[in-house]
Amino acid sequence: AAQDTGLAHAAGSLRRGAQEIGRWPEHPSIALRLELETAILAAIYLSNIDKKLKAMHGIKYYRYVDDVLIFCDISEAKKVSDDVIRMFSGIGLKIYDPVKNPEKSSIGSIADGFNYLGYQFFGNRVTVRAGSVEKLKNSLVSIFTSYKYSKQKSEDFLLWRLNLRITGCVYENKSKGWLFFFAEINDEILLHALDSYVAKLVKRFDVDVSPKKFVRAFKELSYRKYETKYIPNFDNYSLEKMRAVLVEYFGLKVEEYQDEEIEFEFKKRISRQVKDLQIDVKDFSYS
Repeated sequence: AAQDTGLAHAAGSLRRGAQEIGRWPEHPSIALRLELETAILAAIYLSNIDKKLKAMHGIKYYRYVDDVLIFCDISEAKKVSDDVIRMFSGIGLKIYDPVKNPEKSSIGSIADGFNYLGYQFFGNRVTVRAGSVEKLKNSLVSIFTSYKYSKQKSEDFLLWRLNLRITGCVYENKSKGWLFFFAEINDEILLHALDSYVAKLVKRFDVDVSPKKFVRAFKELSYRKYETKYIPNFDNYSLEKMRAVLVEYFGLKVEEYQDEEIEFEFKKRISRQVKDLQIDVKDFSYS
């Protein structure tokens, strides 16, 4: 039989000042919630602990800002948790005890599934936690609702906004959008369900549009990230394409605009449209 593996997910809350940062998984295995003001403080305070835990035999240690994930043998999970709590306490950082505060820090088995950084892990399936899916669905509904109550009722603009929400985009050398943010999932069933949800919204709001697909966008992102035309890269738009977007989707009359004005108006409107899209932590580069 396969050895049962424990998970030490140190997602504790180290409070240094009033600002609480980070996302906390809901049910991982060793979760020690920390509170820090910034990623810089996290790096400073935890650098020595990082080195010690990465060198520790029998565990695998990962940290993203103040969200920490530790894999270990299930029989060692309690001891690892106690050791980590001691390390953090030794530098004056408050830790939520997994026994006293299981909603914030926890110990458990990988077999039971766990959440980390918005992902949900069940065996070999990597998906997105339910709250993040619902947030995406709500954002899709809001696009249709905005169309419904707009004066212009432009289906072209509706479709453009909808496609942007589905595929995401590249802008200012950043990969922006839900699929970029959750690019490590392998749950194609979820993607088909999202496409079905969009189709129902199209029917519900009685509009004649054919949106792009989550399934195809994910495949393009996975296999043709730098070649795809399916996902817009606004950094590569020519002045002519910028002008076309301003005219077709934003209704601007740009005949008299200088090149600098075209670029300014384009960037202003694109910045506004993408500000709510989730941002991948990596720059969109070829290296």
